[in-house]
Amino acid sequence: MLVAMLTIGLPISAQNGQRKQRVDDNNRMRQEMRMTAKERAEWMAKQLELTADQTAKVQALLEKQDAKRTEQMKKFREQREQMTTNRDKNREEMRALREKEMKENQAELESIIGKEKMEKMNLLRESRQRKPQANR
Repeated sequence: MLVAMLTIGLPISAQNGQRKQRVDDNNRMRQEMRMTAKERAEWMAKQLELTADQTAKVQALLEKQDAKRTEQMKKFREQREQMTTNRDKNREEMRALREKEMKENQAELESIIGKEKMEKMNLLRESRQRKPQANR
């Protein structure tokens, strides 16, 4: 019994260690993403032993990339908002079209089968809609 518990427990603790490592890596990546262009350039200068000129050029490049990324994200947000607005508008148009078609179909069916049978048909539809789906 003790062997079984140890056999099961060891892989679980190893997995937890791996999970913790991944979380630490993700947090580190998030922190690096939050660094300003200047901070990232300084970090790179320290890690890569860059000259002052290289550091300034790297910082300028990072600032340019950040500005471009910010502009792209702004455009993507606007497009997403527009898509949501269009989707809602299209949904309403489709709903209105479907309702119109249903009314036309009902009128055409009533002209064929008559008002009395149409009322009976509507009652049958209503009773079917009230029944649970499992009974269908």
